[in-house]
Amino acid sequence: MRDQGAGRIVLVLDVSPRSRAALETAAVLAAALDSELAGVFVEDINLLRLSGLPFTREVGLFAPGLRPFGEQEVERALRREAEAAQQLLAATAARLSLRWSFQVARGQIATELFALANAPDLVVLGRRAGAGALSLGNYLGAPLRALARHAEQRAVVAVYDGSTTSRQALELARQVAMASGVVLRVLVAATDAEYALREGEVNKLFPGGTVACRRIASLEPRALAAAGRQEQAGVLVLGSNGRFREGEGFYILLNELDCPVVLLG
Repeated sequence: MRDQGAGRIVLVLDVSPRSRAALETAAVLAAALDSELAGVFVEDINLLRLSGLPFTREVGLFAPGLRPFGEQEVERALRREAEAAQQLLAATAARLSLRWSFQVARGQIATELFALANAPDLVVLGRRAGAGALSLGNYLGAPLRALARHAEQRAVVAVYDGSTTSRQALELARQVAMASGVVLRVLVAATDAEYALREGEVNKLFPGGTVACRRIASLEPRALAAAGRQEQAGVLVLGSNGRFREGEGFYILLNELDCPVVLLG
């Protein structure tokens, strides 16, 4: 394990395909920012509670009948998966010469993730598993081209509401789109009366050309996820100002979008 540096990307890991994709996204960002890649395996506290109930049984895929589904069996399975996740993290970090660390936590994903991520941190969410945190810095060159390839040539979509964090999100989205040659689209959160002003602010940030903008009335998570799907987002970048760090909003973004979500603040 390498020594911890100043910046970190905190990534919640398992061995699912979605988590592997989130790991690749976090890794190329870590390479671009020269940040530590810090993996966390979260033991699901609800699964452990369920396994402790006396009537819990497991249905086997290949073996007929019901089998006991006890706490010891779950603990062993979680240890095996944690070891596999750590090996995957180590191999990915070695390939890109990244600083890395790994730890095991017990609880729920949102609670454990945001206990590790400070308010100024940037968070990368991957559907059903995967998240990360790091300090925003300079991000140019080949690592961003690698990140953009994860967008599968779909649009890079940024969310802008006039806040400082949304300006930072817009700049990051611009860098990713330029590095990959894919379309940048901006979802402008504004009322009808505010929209012209906000659209003008976006265009001022892109001298020499205009960016495709579309108004959205709300940053409510389900509406935001629907807008991301409509824009065929390969990467969605937004400044959250803390609004997605707790409760239902986190899980809606995690489960209703099939692309990485880059979350600032």
